[in-house]
Amino acid sequence: MRRAICSSVLALAMFGGTMLVGLQSAPGQGANDKEVKSEPKAKGQLPMNWKALGLTDKQIQEVYKIQAKNRDEIDKLEAQIKELKAKTTKEQFEVLTPEQKKRLEEILKGKAGGTDK
Repeated sequence: MRRAICSSVLALAMFGGTMLVGLQSAPGQGANDKEVKSEPKAKGQLPMNWKALGLTDKQIQEVYKIQAKNRDEIDKLEAQIKELKAKTTKEQFEVLTPEQKKRLEEILKGKAGGTDK
């Protein structure tokens, strides 16, 4: 879910950036010729309660850049964790007898009113 949201936000940001580039006028044709081009602002989300710290725009941008720098590695590690959890579940399921497997499936489907003890 988190990855889907991040992907959607990234796609929206890329689309918005493309639209802004298309709206810029050619050199010498607009009032923006005198403006100094600055680095585009990074996007992200501050950690919980950090808004209350009164961060400067520069600090916020640094936090967002750090998040962006580490996002790929975090995504890879989260994928590895997901795979390991699936492997663990499969191995645990293999410990059960056929009757226990059937009973567990019934419990999970809500067909039985068993308790988890």
